[in-house]
Amino acid sequence: MIRFHSYLCLFIMMLCLGKINMLQAQSLLVAKQTFQNGYFEQAIEQWQTILATTQKINERLEALLGIASTYRRLGAYDNALKTINIALPIALQHEPIDYALLHNELSKLRLSQGENWRKEALRQLKTAFKLARQINNPILLAEVLNHQGNFLSTVDDYEGAKEAYEKALLYIKSSTKSASHFSNEDIEALYSKVLINQAFMVFSLETEMAYQHDDKAQAFKASIAALEQALPVTQNRQETYSQVFGLIAISQLSRKIQSQLSTPAEKLTSLAYQALTAARAVAVSLDNSAAKAYANGYLGQLYEQAKRYDDALSLTRQAQFFAGQTRSQLQLYLWQWQLGRILKAQGKYQGAIRAYQEAIKNLGSVRTQVANMGYFNITKNFQEQVMPVYFELVDLLLQQARFAQNNSTRDRLLLQARNLMEAFKAAELQDYFQSECLAIKNKCSHVEQMLDAQTAVLYPIVLSGRLELLLQRSDGLVQTTVPISKVKLRDTIASFLSPLRHHPNPEQLAKVQMPDQLADTCKPSWRASTVQMLDTLTNNRFLEPAKTLYSLLIKPLIPQLHDIKTLVIVSDGALRTIPFAALHDGEEFLIEKYALVLSPGLCYRFPKSQLRQKRAKILLIGLSDAVQGFSSLPCAEYELDTLQGLFHLPSQPLLNSAFTISQVHTEMNENAYSIVHIASHGQFSANLKNTFVLTYNDKLSMDKLEDLMNLTILKNDPVDLLTLSACETAVGDDRAALGLAGVALKAGVQSALASLWKVDDEATPAVVIEFYRQLQNPNISKAEALQKAQKMILTDKLYERYRHPYFWSAFLLIGNWL
Repeated sequence: MIRFHSYLCLFIMMLCLGKINMLQAQSLLVAKQTFQNGYFEQAIEQWQTILATTQKINERLEALLGIASTYRRLGAYDNALKTINIALPIALQHEPIDYALLHNELSKLRLSQGENWRKEALRQLKTAFKLARQINNPILLAEVLNHQGNFLSTVDDYEGAKEAYEKALLYIKSSTKSASHFSNEDIEALYSKVLINQAFMVFSLETEMAYQHDDKAQAFKASIAALEQALPVTQNRQETYSQVFGLIAISQLSRKIQSQLSTPAEKLTSLAYQALTAARAVAVSLDNSAAKAYANGYLGQLYEQAKRYDDALSLTRQAQFFAGQTRSQLQLYLWQWQLGRILKAQGKYQGAIRAYQEAIKNLGSVRTQVANMGYFNITKNFQEQVMPVYFELVDLLLQQARFAQNNSTRDRLLLQARNLMEAFKAAELQDYFQSECLAIKNKCSHVEQMLDAQTAVLYPIVLSGRLELLLQRSDGLVQTTVPISKVKLRDTIASFLSPLRHHPNPEQLAKVQMPDQLADTCKPSWRASTVQMLDTLTNNRFLEPAKTLYSLLIKPLIPQLHDIKTLVIVSDGALRTIPFAALHDGEEFLIEKYALVLSPGLCYRFPKSQLRQKRAKILLIGLSDAVQGFSSLPCAEYELDTLQGLFHLPSQPLLNSAFTISQVHTEMNENAYSIVHIASHGQFSANLKNTFVLTYNDKLSMDKLEDLMNLTILKNDPVDLLTLSACETAVGDDRAALGLAGVALKAGVQSALASLWKVDDEATPAVVIEFYRQLQNPNISKAEALQKAQKMILTDKLYERYRHPYFWSAFLLIGNWL
């Protein structure tokens, strides 16, 4: 009897355990279904509940992998990384497939985190692929190869990506219907993704070769075939949230191909509508507000493109409604922007302005969320997704201002346009420096109060078919419109810059016999002792485009500039790459008329300005030796020695081996400096990671530079002027020039003196030393000091050798002009 009861208890326990196991398995299916329906936060909660109730290794790993993947999709990268780090040691001991999938997921995470993590993403991808080959599970291999294709596409290796997708498809086709560890639904979803990704790669490759075809329809024949293969597979898979986005991707690719054709292809139009109609149906079936917002919004975009504005408006308003239910500011921004475009096309300008303003308001919130929490990383596509919203609204405001019926309306619209450009400048710099912590003022509606009667601010705004010039004087705003295409303006800028950035006589420079003493070599008087024979025709090639740019940017405003002495320029795009000082009116350079300043914008909190002392305290730093593969700068030592004498400094400059980050940190921490002068190679790149100042044994990044300058701000004694006398920006790179424009703001200093290109080493001291001589007069502003130094090169016979603007126009004053 006792044995019977024991067996009965054991039987009941087994039934209970079996029921618990079955419930846990069902819970995993429910969590997965929740995830597939697009309810990400709810899915995470369900997986976390499973983790709290089960000790089964395979179930815990499935939940952890699901949580990590979902956090990545939400942009919560830190949480995703923590989850992966918890799962990896468990999977290593028990589940080889999950271990490979976790490394693959870690690679996806690192790739999502941006350029700085690309190498780590590749390392994790290689690990995942090695593990997958050892396990030899075809679907696992296909999963890793699909990610490999995605990774290669980000570095523009389209051939490699296409090959990876083709291999992934072969593995999927070779697998059995129910492959180990993967469900039929998993396999169908992967097959659909790979087909869509392959179609995009085929399009990228065909785009590169399209110039060889007269018939563009033939040029994209393979892309269209790939789309036609992907659409039915994506339509017929299990209804999921990701299916909606697969169908949207197909419609977007259809439109991309269509944009390459000279005449519309009915087949592509049909494909786009078919895909978006299907996406909308799936979104309704899932009853997912986010999916419904995207499906309606992109369908509305298709109608907008077809100029069916009433239908587009209806769908866009539906997208706004569903986006409002999700409280997604990213979605609200997208559809408010679209609403603005549609209303503008319908001639409903006031409604369009309101829609654009709401879009920018939500965009600002989204960008803050990106920086603080990692959600929705849209800033990586700043040029495509952020800039157009601002410029379309600025365009609309300026058009309305031009035709305003009265002065008060015109002034209000111009003020809105100017403030919007200031807001854009802030967003652009925050994007470049990947920081929301740049010191932006809360309000900038009273910029005119910062100006005296002899100072004006010029905002040149480059639009698609015209150039708008906004001139802010202390007594108001002036608008001038100049008809010129963006392409023609860029070509003129290129013609201007090309001869300016190269030494006007490199052959004679190479023949110069250097004297024994370095100091004599670098003195302007030594170089001036030999007349430089210049080919006038060759070396004046900059002059015609200089005159053209003057006629576009300055001449229309001459009546308003008659009493102006200092001109502050808040430039944009390709205009950031030009030295305004070298613009020419046919008789003289612009620097001969005005003291010029480049500003990233006027809506910034610069550190509190200190009264400039006649005897400012200066920290002198530099490299004259060749280090880390960079050439020597022989005249850097002469430059620093001369400045040491000029400022009567008892201590020696931090030269060569003394120029280390730690030594500069010590100096900045122990002493108060109003000027920091660095005579070393500096490089401004489109990629912030490649923007630096060279030290003896390291590279001083912008973040490290900011940390050093913060030492003085914390002591309430901030640096007034930072000089980088040998830096350069990448040729023709608008974004690299953006880094130069924002250097003062990033470093937390009042002003910066820097160069657009690396000037001849012997000529640099001529401008720089004279700038400091002039600056010792407390009645002269920094802008006037630089103007006098550059004018001296043009007028003093001693500097006749350096009159070509290559030698002096590269030097810019950035930030505060006082």
